[in-house]
Parts: sequence; C-alpha cells; structure tokens
Amino acid sequence: MVNAYGTVHGAVIYALADHAFSVACNAYGKTSLGLSTTIQFIESAQPGDKIVACATEVKRNYRTGFYRIDVLHEQNLIATMEAVSYRKDQYFIKF
Repeated sequence: MVNAYGTVHGAVIYALADHAFSVACNAYGKTSLGLSTTIQFIESAQPGDKIVACATEVKRNYRTGFYRIDVLHEQNLIATMEAVSYRKDQYFIKF
C-alpha cells in the first residue's frame, strides 16, 4: 500500500508499530490496552522494503507500561513510536 508519492503509506508503518506494541504490553498475560501513542516518521520506506518493528519496554509498574517501538529497514530507522499501556487485573492466559 503506497501513498501518492509512491512510498509506503504511513498507516502501514503505524499498524506494524502498533502490533509490536500490543505484543510487548500483553506479553505478561494480563490484558493490556493502549492509552496513547505518538509516532515520528523519520524516513520513507519503498515498496518491497522489508520493514521490522522492535518494541522495548522502558518502564512498567502495576497499572501502566511505557514502550518505545522502532521501525527499521535494514539498519535505517524509518519511524519511532512512544506508547503507554494500561494493565487490567484479569489474565487472558489461564494459569
């Protein structure tokens, strides 16, 4: 999916970063919801580029988690997202 300039649409890059965020904040088995995200687009991606997202947990406490998600093509930083999650009481994985 490309934009009018022929580069990868920002919505595709955002969706990849958002998915990585979801996996990271739900990794502990408790239901977590996204509270906020802010994404910065740094460089464009071209059709056919293999882009990957890497989520890092910056800080987590009882209810909230703070994450940084980088989207890269090879070693080039395409976008970076800061995200905050809210952790509920229930587990979605049965123990």
